[in-house]
Amino acid sequence: MALMGVSVGPSVRLATDGGGKPVVETDPPEAPEGFAATYTLVDTGERIEQVWRVEPRSRGEDSLAVAKMAARGLTDADAVRVPLLFGAWYVGVAEYAAGERVERKGRLYRCLQTHQPRLGTEPEATASLWERIEG
Repeated sequence: MALMGVSVGPSVRLATDGGGKPVVETDPPEAPEGFAATYTLVDTGERIEQVWRVEPRSRGEDSLAVAKMAARGLTDADAVRVPLLFGAWYVGVAEYAAGERVERKGRLYRCLQTHQPRLGTEPEATASLWERIEG
C-alpha cells in the first residue's frame, strides 16, 4: 500500500482519508567521507517525492568525529570525564567486544566479555558483562 500525503507548508501530512498524492521514497545517494546525505520532500504536482542532496558535514560534526576518535585512546581516568564521546549502549548493536567502552545514562562502562546485546543485558543490570568505570 502506497503512502498518500498532502503538502502543508514545508512538511507533508499523511492522508488517512484516501486523498492526497503518492509519497515516493528514493534511494539515498552514497555520501563520501566527510559528507552527509539529507533529504526533503518536494511536491512535484503529481506526487510528493523524496529529493536528496549531499553536503559537507559541519565543522561541529567534524570536530565531534575527531574527538570520538581520540577518545578511544584515553585512559579510563580521562575517559570517564567525557562519557558522551563514547557510543551509547544500544540493544540493536550486533555485538559488543570485550574491552569496548559505552555510555549509558551518563555513565561509562567497559564490556567484560564479547556478547550480543539484548534486553536484560543493560550495563547497569549485568555485572557479569559490564564494569562501570568510576572517576
